[in-house]
Amino acid sequence: MNNLIEDRLFINENFSNHRLTLAEYDNCTFNQCDFSNSNLSALVFTECEFIDCNLSNANIKNATFNEVIFTDCKLLGVAFKELSTFLLSLKFTSCNLQMASFDFLKLKETVFTKCNLQQAVFYETDLNKAVFDECDLQQAQFISANLQQADFSSAFNFSINPNDNQLKGAKFSKDNLQGLLDSFQLKIV
Repeated sequence: MNNLIEDRLFINENFSNHRLTLAEYDNCTFNQCDFSNSNLSALVFTECEFIDCNLSNANIKNATFNEVIFTDCKLLGVAFKELSTFLLSLKFTSCNLQMASFDFLKLKETVFTKCNLQQAVFYETDLNKAVFDECDLQQAQFISANLQQADFSSAFNFSINPNDNQLKGAKFSKDNLQGLLDSFQLKIV
């Protein structure tokens, strides 16, 4: 891939009907674009930002997301597990990530702020020092995940089995500890 597209602003474009040009996108901004059900496979995004975009069910197989920021985006069912892991770096703010899958990814220090992560799957995901700031984790699955030093202090509706995940140094508030006890079927009164 020799195409390089730099410093470009894409506004209100619909890529669900036609594919984004096969290229490397560097320092580009996508604002209010529709990528739902689109094919983003093998594209490279470096220092790009997606604002108020719909990427629901987009095919991102072997795409590269390096220092990519998502703000106010809809990412329903996105299989992040299919991304290229080379230089993977993501940040999410006020995004809907319901049913997204992050299996086997190294997402150290990734920040999720005010995101809906209901039914998201984190199977063997490395979330060391990740932050879940005011995130809804209802029915999210953390299975054999590295959650060491992760910050769940303002997260809510989570259920994390301490026997199945690495939690050393993870942060929780005293008000949300119930989510660590669900697997033990205890009644807290």
